[in-house]
Amino acid sequence: MGLGTPLTIDESNLSRRFGLFSKMLVDVDLSSKLFETIMVEREGHALSINVQYEKLPPFCAQCKIMGHSIQTCKKILIDDSIAV
Repeated sequence: MGLGTPLTIDESNLSRRFGLFSKMLVDVDLSSKLFETIMVEREGHALSINVQYEKLPPFCAQCKIMGHSIQTCKKILIDDSIAV
């Protein structure tokens, strides 16, 4: 299991220059768990790498729709007002 589907990779990865970080554009499923670390294996070596996500859109875990958070979900607000 991985982070998702890689869409683009930065020049340092393509030219095999390694530095302090690598940047990739990855298509992730926001309804699944987002990993904090990944294991990278290369030529008999493996190391754990921290993952930082940039520009994650708001995603509601209740109705599974991007664009708002669970705190502002209209579905929950409507369900709560009906239950009262």
